[in-house]
Amino acid sequence: MTRAAVALGSNLGERLDHLRFAIEAMAGLGKVLSVSGLYETAPIGGPEQDDYLNAVVVLETTLPPEQLLLALHEIEAQRGRERTVHWGARTLDLDLLLYGSTVVDSEACTVPHPRLVERRFVIEPLVEAWPEVQLPDGTPVAGLLPEVAGQELTSLGPFWENDVLPGGFHGKGGWWVVVQFVLIAAVGVGLAAGGPVLPGGTVLRGTGVVLSLLGIAQAYLGVIQLGDRLTPFPEPLDGGGVIHGGVYSIVRHPIYGGIAEGLIGISLFQKSAFGLVLSLVAGAFFWLKAGREENRLARRFPHYNDYRAGTRARLIPWVV
Repeated sequence: MTRAAVALGSNLGERLDHLRFAIEAMAGLGKVLSVSGLYETAPIGGPEQDDYLNAVVVLETTLPPEQLLLALHEIEAQRGRERTVHWGARTLDLDLLLYGSTVVDSEACTVPHPRLVERRFVIEPLVEAWPEVQLPDGTPVAGLLPEVAGQELTSLGPFWENDVLPGGFHGKGGWWVVVQFVLIAAVGVGLAAGGPVLPGGTVLRGTGVVLSLLGIAQAYLGVIQLGDRLTPFPEPLDGGGVIHGGVYSIVRHPIYGGIAEGLIGISLFQKSAFGLVLSLVAGAFFWLKAGREENRLARRFPHYNDYRAGTRARLIPWVV
């Protein structure tokens, strides 16, 4: 894998949201190693426009520089980037600054970025995110800072790292996992607590057995197919992909749906009203968590939307 540096900029619309989106999307291009703090700077040239938010991301990737640049342009396009006005305002601007020690000078791609050494809003966050970074000729980038010190630049601080950097607890959706286990534990407490009894006899209990077995089977098949790509977090793993076959051909989230089915089935078998209510709440939570996960998958794997359109059921095959 090769270490690359990408500059991020936005001065149109929800600037911070655009940068967050870009960082999450770049996690699908390799492994994000570090993210600089945020910087704000006035635009250079072009028509009158708002100030930019800037940052730099350092990642390791197996994509060659030309393909990496194309992937960055696709991310820009997903946020509505239009290349109509030279030096115009931009929802999202992603520049490939460095690609290891590689030098590329072609019509499609130029690395290092030709204006890297001229811009403080690029050099300063780059050195922050990658302190030992050097140009391909061995020049330390940090040594260029005195030459651009006169350029105005406002540091907004490293306040966003734990929020957006893939791998952090919050960035991976850690609190969703906490709530998930709290709800499952609450169902167990509700079942053990007794309380109001659901009306019904053998049919109700038999329905509970069937739902429980179906849920266990569905979740088991989902786990087996995921293998070492299984994670409790709604953030896809680095190097992962979209599974289309097996149980995933009829339901997009068989594990979440299977757990919900199993909890509802056990509650029906025990005729527990408390357990059933809490199980339905857990099912609604899994629906929301699955939706969040799908948004992340669609950002990282553009073809996921085709899979989602062709596989209607989110949690339970042919039902919901």
